Formats: sequence, C-alpha cells, structure tokens
Amino acid sequence: MSALLKDRVWTMLSEVAKRGVYPLHGNKLGIYRMPIEITEKSDISSIMNDLRSSGFKMDAHADRIYITHKWSEKGNDPVTGEDLSADLNITVEIVTGEVVDLIYQIRQLEYFGDPYWIKNYRQKADQIAKIVIDTIIRNTKIGDKLLAHWQKAEKLTMEQALKKLEELTPLAKNPKARSATAPPPAAVSAAPKPVVAPQMPPPGAPAAGGAGPTTISLSGTGTSYGKVESPIDQKFKDKRQQVGTFQGIKVWGPYDAPGQLGIWGDFVCVDFDICVADGACIEACPVNVYEWLQTPGHPASEKKAFMIREKDCIFCMACEAVCPPQAVKIFNKG
Repeated sequence: MSALLKDRVWTMLSEVAKRGVYPLHGNKLGIYRMPIEITEKSDISSIMNDLRSSGFKMDAHADRIYITHKWSEKGNDPVTGEDLSADLNITVEIVTGEVVDLIYQIRQLEYFGDPYWIKNYRQKADQIAKIVIDTIIRNTKIGDKLLAHWQKAEKLTMEQALKKLEELTPLAKNPKARSATAPPPAAVSAAPKPVVAPQMPPPGAPAAGGAGPTTISLSGTGTSYGKVESPIDQKFKDKRQQVGTFQGIKVWGPYDAPGQLGIWGDFVCVDFDICVADGACIEACPVNVYEWLQTPGHPASEKKAFMIREKDCIFCMACEAVCPPQAVKIFNKG
C-alpha cells in the first residue's frame, strides 16, 4: 500500500466542492500535497514526457495535468449467465504551482452505467490511483524536486532521501533508477538561467564569457513576421546562407531581427522561427546543451532554446524526438 495517501482519503458527502461544482455525493476523494514548486511550462512538459512509456492517457490544461488509467472488468449476469464487460477509469489530477497537489476522485460505480455485477470496485480504483501517483512521483521531475527538498529541509543525505522516496512510493510502475553518488537534476540548480543578448561587439570579437565570436544582433527593426510552418527544413544548409554567428554558433538566414531569426546551429540545429519555447528539448538533453536565450519581439516566442554547448552533444536525439513543433534537427558530425 502506498504511504502517500495514508490518512488522506475522505468520503465526500456534500454535493459540491470549492474547487468547482462536481457531483461528489458518496464519492471518495484522495488529496496529497507536496512542498515543491512546479511552475514552468517546461516542467509540465517534462513530467508528461517522462510518463509517456507508462501507458497512461495524459492531458494538460493551464496549470493542471490529468493522468488517466483505463481498465476493463469482465463477468457474467448472475441471473441470465450472459457475459458482461464494463470499461472503467480513474484520473489523477496534478495541480501545479508553488506547491503541488495530487488529487483523485473515485466516482460511484453507477457513473459507468449499471455494472452492478462488479465486485470490489472501490478497492481496485483506490489501488490503481495509488499506483498512478507513485509512478508520477518516482519517475518524473517531481521525485527529483522532492529529493532536493528533503536534502535541504531535513538535512538528509542523498542515500537517505532515495530510501525515503522508495519507501513512500512502493507501487510505482517501472521505477526510475537514481544513483546516490550524484544529485538529481533539481538538486543541482533551479531552472536554467536565461542567456541575455549582449551589446553588439565588433565583427569577429569574442562574445561575453568568451563563448565565441558574435557578428549578429538580436535587436533591430525587422518586421518579417511571416509564420513558418513546421517541421524544420532538414535540407536548409543546401538552401540557405550562413549570415553570421552568435557566441560561436552559426546562424542561417534569412535573418531580419527581431521578427525573423532563421535557423541556428551547425549540427544541433533549431529553427528559431518555429520554436515556441516549449522547453522539452532543454529538459530532455542529458548533457545540458541548451539554455534559454531571450528574443524579445519574435512572434512565435520571446525566448528560444539556444544550443550554447553544441560541442557537448552526444547525438542521443532526445531533443529532436520531444520537440512539439518539430523545430529541432540533429546532424551527426561524422
């Protein structure tokens, strides 16, 4: 039995709740609050990406993620002997923000029709909901943030924090392996710091921090705001000219800042005119190739995933696979 929701499950007898108007008469409600912060859109995308292999149906709206598990029950009519089946489901709602709430509601069996022949429905739904919750925490950034919180607030070692996480979430499906020899990503740093465009230096001069030469500026009066369709053109190097560099990273035109920014990169390439700052590539990259780059005035988004450590790429293709608008293309050096 998951330790998460021990003593935190209630039977709702009122017909409405403050979170909204729901038919809650006789329903069972489980709530668990965690002292961690999930506010960035990239964090929400990361959680959903980490759960894609778990077989759950997922949806997101505003600050909430909905994780649904569906299953079927089979039986027979005790009177007629007819074979019967019913499709059931349970949804765990992740409410993100400065604290994170995990909520689930076990509806009355009548919600699914008239499957009066099903036995132990509530117990099964409760068990499944706790499996979903344990999987969410163990296998996503939520778990990483919990580990970091325990290390800081309770002065636990990484080994002690990992043991606490494992004891708290024993029902997790395919639990994510974590090592006590290295801190989780959330314990190392907060969200990546934005890379702010420096003042335009002379052509060929090194950029601030010595990252490489910068010959273009992100500011300007360009109004070429035409929408660019995804995915990124994989043959752009045959069709476009290199127009300059930004901190050593190649930039391919047409370029008319701030409205048109072209494609950036040599072998880790992002079409900045398609990029919508989803952040999935930043979260997916295991070697921290990307950082945010502020691009005020661009119509698709006012920050972009900048491949500032392009040379560190290990060609795992993770960033290319998770980009929702398909703005990323990785070319093997060889």
